Amino acid sequence: MTYNQDELEAPAWLSDEFFCNVMRESNNDPTIELTSACVLRPGTNKGDHYASVMFRTTVKYRSTRCGEEKSVDIIMKTKPEAEGLKKELLEDDTLFAIEIDMYSKTLPEMARMLKEIGEEYKYPRFIYGTLKPRAILILEDISGQGWVMADYINSLDDMKPTVKDIAMFHAASVMIENSDPTFARRYAYAMGEKFSGFEGLIKKSFGDLMQLTASYSKFAHFAKPLEKFQANLREFYISLYDPSKTYQNVLIHGDFHYKNMLHKINEQGRHTDTILLDYQVCCWTSPAIDLYYLLDMIPTQEVKDNHRSELIYLYYQQYTDLLKRLGFLGKIPTMLDLQIELLGYAGLELVHYAIFSSMRYMDPTAIDIEAMLKGEIDNPVLNNPEFQKLMHIELTRFLHQGTLPSV
Repeated sequence: MTYNQDELEAPAWLSDEFFCNVMRESNNDPTIELTSACVLRPGTNKGDHYASVMFRTTVKYRSTRCGEEKSVDIIMKTKPEAEGLKKELLEDDTLFAIEIDMYSKTLPEMARMLKEIGEEYKYPRFIYGTLKPRAILILEDISGQGWVMADYINSLDDMKPTVKDIAMFHAASVMIENSDPTFARRYAYAMGEKFSGFEGLIKKSFGDLMQLTASYSKFAHFAKPLEKFQANLREFYISLYDPSKTYQNVLIHGDFHYKNMLHKINEQGRHTDTILLDYQVCCWTSPAIDLYYLLDMIPTQEVKDNHRSELIYLYYQQYTDLLKRLGFLGKIPTMLDLQIELLGYAGLELVHYAIFSSMRYMDPTAIDIEAMLKGEIDNPVLNNPEFQKLMHIELTRFLHQGTLPSV
């Protein structure tokens, strides 16, 4: 097991006294005392996440209100203290503020609404969150309750719980916004600006594609369209996260990939349930962003190739059905409206392919994430025939559908 370097030693302020106070506050019980010391462990395996520092522990406690000892497994997110890109990206508290708001207010309200129509939206129980004196979010650690992280999902059936989760999330957010005029403003943070902090990675990834056009004649005709696409890439990426003017906006998860979810898996190896994690970049915008993550970051390439249209259709069916059952009285977009919206946002899929496709051919635990995000490491798969075949097929599709501008 390998861990992120900054999770090997917990900061001194994560002390028994701190956890005792957390338990007292979250249980509204000032008589709580710990019955044993809290031993902190690294939160995740190396490469499983980036935008925080995470630790786990078990808190055992007793109070005068309840004589018997209780215990709770918790997982906590804190801000990085070591100098570097991770610290720079999380310098302000916005992402922590968003996630605390999500877990303490928005997700409980979504779950309440969905429960009224017989649906269950699951999420880890919120225990504690604050920005001062230090930003921290504490949730119940559900990894001991049969929830596991999986790799890329390799069947359409196993994708269905994930599709349903994002449809529930989107539909419930529309209903909240419908009755709360402050909701969209609460999640109006300019997320594109935050992602533009990965400019080194984006430039390096498109530079790698340009290297393919220079090195292999079969890629040569993509050179000028790629140059043209890149000319306004920063502006395109930032504007992506503005509310859509052409489709019904939703609260997007925004970081919807296979490492930000856990699954229940039965004895036959089938996915029976899914739970989404990491709600720190949620914002009010087009669902097309989450849908390109759904296609590009969760299934295997084979599942995507064989079921691309079906996955979007499944999502649309679930989303519209949920809106009707929740009592939405506004205009519900058509399937054609959604397809047109997706085409308009397809530049994001091109960015996904440029940046993330090569990672499917690498060992994620062997990658220096910080160096990769700065665009400082060479792409070891540029000469891989399988990678080249995939990129040729997809660049051709982008050219033919107009996402790559014809010159």
